[in-house]
Amino acid sequence: MKIYIDLLLIFNFIIDLVLLLSVAGMLKRKLSFYRVIFASFIGSFSILFLFIKLNNFQLFVLKLVISVVMIIVAFKFINLKYFFKNIIYLYLNSIFLGGFIYFINNALFLNNNNFKFISNSYQLNFYLMTIITPIIISYYVRRMKTITEYHNYRFYTTVKYHDQEISGIGFLDSANTLKYKRKMVILVSHNLLNFEVDDYILLPYQALNHIGLVKCFMIDYLKYNNRVLSNVYLGIMDNEIGFDGVDFLLHKEMIEG
Repeated sequence: MKIYIDLLLIFNFIIDLVLLLSVAGMLKRKLSFYRVIFASFIGSFSILFLFIKLNNFQLFVLKLVISVVMIIVAFKFINLKYFFKNIIYLYLNSIFLGGFIYFINNALFLNNNNFKFISNSYQLNFYLMTIITPIIISYYVRRMKTITEYHNYRFYTTVKYHDQEISGIGFLDSANTLKYKRKMVILVSHNLLNFEVDDYILLPYQALNHIGLVKCFMIDYLKYNNRVLSNVYLGIMDNEIGFDGVDFLLHKEMIEG
């Protein structure tokens, strides 16, 4: 089987470039164009180690050194936490992308010949992977950023009302702007409430595509993210909250401060 070194270097360069850009996208790192190109260029030459007589451990060490150099060249070294976060995300994205490439290669380019799996269409493999790789890693980064941002707005929340206390997961909802007498109204799923409230008022509300009247009452305090708020109203939602595992919809102003 012919091996095209130039195609291997180009493909490895593209993979390393895509991975570094994915790390920058997920961690919101600022990148210098020349630094990321140079780092990808360094990483592309790691493919040549496969043509040198090395045992598995030596190959692992060399690849690890190349990864460290790539990260430092692309993102600089600011501190250990910054460095380790960069390299961890580089390897996580590599695992995802490597698994995807392995799956596509086996599904499309391996022929079963008496239980011997033989790869063909090397150049077609190269061109297809070159096109698909940026697309799949771009989708992966967008999904991971969405999930990360979603979880960044989730907090363990506790509400105290007289001698009653309820706890659950609160979500900072930018759509919840509900107020009564200039005081914020926090919405809670009716399933979480384990006591009766008589002194309540009815307020119209709209949050997370829910529209209706909500029973509101003043609570003693609300605790979330190591903060304690008083002079807050709690609203009881008749409908289920749209997010899985979310019990409270916190107010928009809590995002801002």
